[in-house]
Amino acid sequence: MKFSENWLRTWVNPELSSDELAHALTMAGLEVEALEAVAPAFNNVVVAEVLEVVKHPNADRLNVCQVNVGEAHPLTIVCGAANVAVGVKVPCARIGAVLPGDFIIKQAKVRNIESFGMLCSDKELGLAVESAGLWLLPADAPVGKTLREYLELDDKIFTLKLTPNRSDCSGMTGVARDIAALTGCAFKPLKIQTPPITLSEQLPVKVSDAEACPLYAGRLVRGVNAAAITPIWMVRRLERSGLRVLNAVVDITN
Repeated sequence: MKFSENWLRTWVNPELSSDELAHALTMAGLEVEALEAVAPAFNNVVVAEVLEVVKHPNADRLNVCQVNVGEAHPLTIVCGAANVAVGVKVPCARIGAVLPGDFIIKQAKVRNIESFGMLCSDKELGLAVESAGLWLLPADAPVGKTLREYLELDDKIFTLKLTPNRSDCSGMTGVARDIAALTGCAFKPLKIQTPPITLSEQLPVKVSDAEACPLYAGRLVRGVNAAAITPIWMVRRLERSGLRVLNAVVDITN
């Protein structure tokens, strides 16, 4: 059982550190097999929008970009990524940023053009093994917001080693209830309003063995937008639970 600590704390939020919470769970019989950060340490990286891309006058494979980082004036940044384009949202490491590997971003002169930062791939931020270019963020990513805050990169992933008698903790509700019982902290379940049934259509269901399956329930849903994009907060929670993101219908079910 894997889950995001940030997600768990929307259900129950005891005044315990990550390590203290892991210890409490283990002592209660829910062994924490692993506790790991979702991202390596880096700082001063913000969501940026590329406003202008012009070929570098002294280099065929470089571009001079004007980049909005949420301040009064855009930054001039020299970039060699093939997928840089006007309008894209990407991570921007500001001057003074420290990236994984203690790589410090400094003001630099690239072929006689001053550059005031670096547009980043997810590999350069330690979040991927390989990368084909800049990390393209969602179009609604808020310009100027720190990447760690926007993507909740200070989160941690808990991995529980459950015993067969604790299948109740194979979901977030069960784990949260246990923590609430252990700590006396308030349990805040989701408030879900069941939509009214508006369709009269029914699908025929035949139960072949009523003893083995005393109840089989289903519901018919129409008008689903199969092309809908899964919200990024849902993507985060699913991926940090070890699930692949496929499409909105599957992701909502998961």
